[in-house]
Amino acid sequence: MSPRKVFRCGVIGYSPAFNMGKSHLEAMTKNVGMEAVAVCELNAECQLAAATDWPEAKIYSRIGDMLRNANLDLVAVITPHNTHAKIVLQCLDAKVGVVCEKPLAITSKEIRAMLALSKKRKVMLSTFHNRRWDSDFLLLRDLLRKEKVVGNVFRIECGFYGYGESHSWWRSDRKISGGAIYDWGAHFTDWILQLVPEEIDWVSGFQVKNRAWNSYSNEDHSEYTLRFKNGCEVTQTISNLSMSPRPRWRILGDRGSIESADGGLLVRSLFNGREMSGVVSVPNSLPTADLFYRNVYRHLQGRAKLAVTAESAARVIGVLEAANTSALRRSVQVKPAFK
Repeated sequence: MSPRKVFRCGVIGYSPAFNMGKSHLEAMTKNVGMEAVAVCELNAECQLAAATDWPEAKIYSRIGDMLRNANLDLVAVITPHNTHAKIVLQCLDAKVGVVCEKPLAITSKEIRAMLALSKKRKVMLSTFHNRRWDSDFLLLRDLLRKEKVVGNVFRIECGFYGYGESHSWWRSDRKISGGAIYDWGAHFTDWILQLVPEEIDWVSGFQVKNRAWNSYSNEDHSEYTLRFKNGCEVTQTISNLSMSPRPRWRILGDRGSIESADGGLLVRSLFNGREMSGVVSVPNSLPTADLFYRNVYRHLQGRAKLAVTAESAARVIGVLEAANTSALRRSVQVKPAFK
């Protein structure tokens, strides 16, 4: 494609939650060759907000109308999880490139249909795994993979831990969200698969629901253990049923360890036979959405490989689906659909 081409962009969903619709368009349009031309939204109040924020964009209430008339190159899908597959397939079929909010879908069946149609229509498909550009993750990745400060990694423990009821909204409805693990668990899983670029062997899941908190259907404690072919094991936990705090990251290698600490990462390692330790500070970084869409823009121009491919997003869903399946069946190990 010509580097001078202007790419026409839109969003499906302009919900006020986290200002996600506005944030996506703002990050897109920081690239001089991307312009916001369309918003699709059902809610009248959100339509008004979109029209105020983007006066040059046309507001639609039907996806089909937008796809037929807006002449789009790229659309961001910002809707509840269980709607992703249907909407993404509709966009791909119209030969419009897609960035879908995470998770890309809930099931591997949906993912396979997306991958096939993206290939058939020859259009871009990606997931908004913007947190690959988080400065603490980039530091952790460099320490493990480039500098190898802890040697061969054999154990990773990560997640969020807290105590309290979830909000009663669609993200807490298991039928819509896919379960609690599909929210922040999708980010953690993507991080894990970037830190350990090995084939997956199996996944084992475990979930607990606090029956006293009955205003929502998501589980309150969700964890899985993932084993890679090279023997490394990872346990990820997303819990609002844990009064006992734990570090966000704890990583063990045959020459040291890393764990989250105030202000950075606490690294313990062997150096010339001596144990050395210290906190490595996390550097400041640009907004992750900006970095994500900078790569997308360059990819659309033909100047860069897509950083977050649909295939890498598929591996994330394979792990989450296997974890859910294992927990529901109470089976020990489940092979994920995408290894």
